[in-house]
Amino acid sequence: MKWSVKGIELLRSPLGVMVVIPAPHDNDLSKITADKEYTVEIKRKTKSRSLNANSYCWLIAQRIAVELSKNSYTTKEDVYKKAIKDCGHFTYVPVREDAVERYITIWQAHGIGWIAEDAGECKSLQGYHNIMCYHGSSVYNTKEMARLIDCLTDECNQLGIQLEPSEYIQSLIEGWESEQTKKE
Repeated sequence: MKWSVKGIELLRSPLGVMVVIPAPHDNDLSKITADKEYTVEIKRKTKSRSLNANSYCWLIAQRIAVELSKNSYTTKEDVYKKAIKDCGHFTYVPVREDAVERYITIWQAHGIGWIAEDAGECKSLQGYHNIMCYHGSSVYNTKEMARLIDCLTDECNQLGIQLEPSEYIQSLIEGWESEQTKKE
């Protein structure tokens, strides 16, 4: 069961906190029993990127790859990964030295844009390395996706690749935002 909700309440007592969550009428809720253990996760709802903007991102990456392949073969995946590194956000994660390779393998298995690089030894934790972990666009919000598209658009401009007018690109992002507003 999963749903979005507003109006979560906290009831505090000396024994702890009880969370009251408004729920839809759902037959699955009637199957909950007190003797079973459940996993509950509460996250703030964020806007994810639009599928139209995501499709456009890959279209631009393909156009750049075609242009760059005039000199030497380049894939759209290579272009996408470079853009993720050039403009994407990353997190430093300290990883034990003997687990670096495995950690990088697991991180990168999330998808094409999930890139992890060993940035060297931690200065503050002996026996650990800092890993730069880039998140793929599958988890980007509107602002992050717009930045990725801007990065790819800039690359197109530098290569002399004609793109749709910036108003069209902006409409993809705004169109998605208005879809999200209707859902809320």
